[in-house]
Amino acid sequence: MTKAAASAGGRCDLCSTRQRCIVSSLPAERIAALQGQIVERAVPLGGQIEEQGLRSLSVKVVKLGLFQGLRRAARGEKRPVCLLGKGQVAGLNNLYRQPAALTLVAITPARVCEIPVRLVDEIAMGDRGFRRCLFQALARYVDNLADWSRVPRGGSVTAQLGEALRLIAHEEGRAAFRIPSHTELARMLGTRRETIARHIGLLIEGGQFVKIDRWHGRLLGMGGPEGADTQAGTQAGTA
Repeated sequence: MTKAAASAGGRCDLCSTRQRCIVSSLPAERIAALQGQIVERAVPLGGQIEEQGLRSLSVKVVKLGLFQGLRRAARGEKRPVCLLGKGQVAGLNNLYRQPAALTLVAITPARVCEIPVRLVDEIAMGDRGFRRCLFQALARYVDNLADWSRVPRGGSVTAQLGEALRLIAHEEGRAAFRIPSHTELARMLGTRRETIARHIGLLIEGGQFVKIDRWHGRLLGMGGPEGADTQAGTQAGTA
């Protein structure tokens, strides 16, 4: 994992991602007892938390930010296949002692909480609710991959970009979110950043998207994520 600032024992009870986290099913006293074993890390732009083909000794819950999932093609180049956001669990393969299927790289400033695999195993052995949360995390991961697989087949670039932004909003759990760079969006859609800039303008003209500031935007009338935040402001995408 790329070097990043770390702090042991993050405050799970104050975390904005708690309802999406795999530890959410545990009673408060159990969560408090685990604080010293859960390490929160800041991941800088471009930081890597998983490498395809390798294994690690922890799973990582995304607390903040977006990670691009890259899959190595036959000729060795890495191609983007999905974006992972708030509450997604990186390293699920480690629970089955299997190597990572994707390389995960931060495309916005991010934070993750690392939980040792041995601790996950220990809790899962005796807690049915926690096992259910793990299964739900795996299902959400697969759903996310399936959703991103159809984006490049979504018709016009405007339609593809609109769907990509909707999926990002869904990952963030709110209609307002930090926008990845035009370069990263272009990589996801297999086009150029100038094309992305032009089609974001078309979405704005069509009343489907609005810029909050340089880094944040909000979906309008595009069927944003269920329960999306409807409060305007510049706090989008912050923990």
